[in-house]
Amino acid sequence: MDEGRPGAAPVPREPSLRPPGSQPSVAGLGPVTRLVLPNGMTVLVRENRGAPVVAAALLSRGGSAEEPPELNGLTALLGRVILKGTRSRSALDVARSAEDAGGGLESGADQEYGELRTWGLARHWPRLLELLHEVATSPRFADDEIERERAVLLAQIRGLEDQPAQVASRILSRALFGPRGYGLPTSGDEATLARITQASLVDRFRETYAADRLVLAVSGAVAVDDVLAEVGRLFEALRPGSAAAAAPAPPARPVRLRETETSPTQQAHVLLGYLAPSVSASDHVALKVANGVLGGGMSSRLFRTLRDEEGLAYSVGSSYPTRRGAGRVVLHIGTAPENVAAAEAGLRREAERLTGEPVGEDELERTKAYLSGSFVLDRRTNGRQSFYLAFYEVMGVGAEYVLHYPSLLDAVDATDVLRAARHHLIEPAAVVVGPA
Repeated sequence: MDEGRPGAAPVPREPSLRPPGSQPSVAGLGPVTRLVLPNGMTVLVRENRGAPVVAAALLSRGGSAEEPPELNGLTALLGRVILKGTRSRSALDVARSAEDAGGGLESGADQEYGELRTWGLARHWPRLLELLHEVATSPRFADDEIERERAVLLAQIRGLEDQPAQVASRILSRALFGPRGYGLPTSGDEATLARITQASLVDRFRETYAADRLVLAVSGAVAVDDVLAEVGRLFEALRPGSAAAAAPAPPARPVRLRETETSPTQQAHVLLGYLAPSVSASDHVALKVANGVLGGGMSSRLFRTLRDEEGLAYSVGSSYPTRRGAGRVVLHIGTAPENVAAAEAGLRREAERLTGEPVGEDELERTKAYLSGSFVLDRRTNGRQSFYLAFYEVMGVGAEYVLHYPSLLDAVDATDVLRAARHHLIEPAAVVVGPA
């Protein structure tokens, strides 16, 4: 997920309801209408007649970063249980209803939000919206389903513990942010999941699925006015809740600068993590470009130098996930155990090189083209279109950020990249996971 530009003015927010004719076109795929219901729920609809399908994403503000550490994994478990039956339908009935509409219904959880998503044939959009409403407003929370989903989530967590790259990522989050907030894994762990009760799930549901915490985005071959009217009818009785609890503020510097863990594998994983700004920061997009120069694609510096030229990497790259709160830039490399020191030195060298000299014009333009192209390609389907509209609304920069992001990328120059790198790529936390 990508996107701010150094010195750019904040993206203007739209009023609660704008006439359809005045809506901006998002990537040339049709206007987006934004409506805030009287209860505070935000609705975004984009008509796309390219195919007879429709998709909807319902995001709730609030993820694992705001959970009590002792109940870490609450949002993830809620996301699984919420699909397992409503007051009037069993889990099988819920799944069949979505399939009868030619699609499906899934859920997800993140550090900053929970998600329900559905898709299917456009002619069945009323049925899909009704199903989404039912799941989001009247889940059953049956004891047997809770225990079944707890067991499935625990099995997934144990599976991740067998993947050194996942272990290294979890350790890095805690090294950067500490044992709370953004340092917590989204899925929780065995001890915290064991403490989650039916009552705590119900409380979390009422908190995060209150009307003013929800953003619903719909994209597909639908009539905008009809969708808005139906959403208003379905969700008008949903009540607003209390303000979302703020996730802990990020620390000024990493909590721990080095962590190691022994793992009986043939490959070692080395990660460098830097504290980074949120999506609303003025240098967010410039740092996106800096991250792309380092590890965005096969022409990036980490790939060319550490893999192709020096032969140190089985896998290598970098990431900078978009966050409303605390961000992070992560450089990662998988290498042979005997090459750990050289691989870590190579990661540090390339990060320091980015802070010491401007990026060349050809490399800059190639990186921006790669980032812009990846962003456009990732939004080819109605499912991804609806997700991004809701996502940027939840991130606090507005759904229209989807429209502005490519131009913000294009405006970044070498000075912006150098300034952002010097400001943020300065004190990493290092994590090494591999054989003793």
